[in-house]
Amino acid sequence: MAKTATRKRGSVQRQGRRVMPAPRRTTHRKAATPALTVGELIAAAYDTAGGEPLEVLKLVTSSQMSRVLGRRIVLVG
Repeated sequence: MAKTATRKRGSVQRQGRRVMPAPRRTTHRKAATPALTVGELIAAAYDTAGGEPLEVLKLVTSSQMSRVLGRRIVLVG
């Protein structure tokens, strides 16, 4: 409803400010995948790389792996 503001010559209706609704976001649920541990990921990388430590390091810290997992893995040692 409009508010009224008074002036010297009577009252003038003033438009109130309405808050615009937030856009609804649809959530995309991913299919339930079994949880993997970091150890299982590293073991799979060793199997894939043939046991070479430098190749395992490249696989585990790659940008594709980070994108798939949604996290970045940093190996120290």
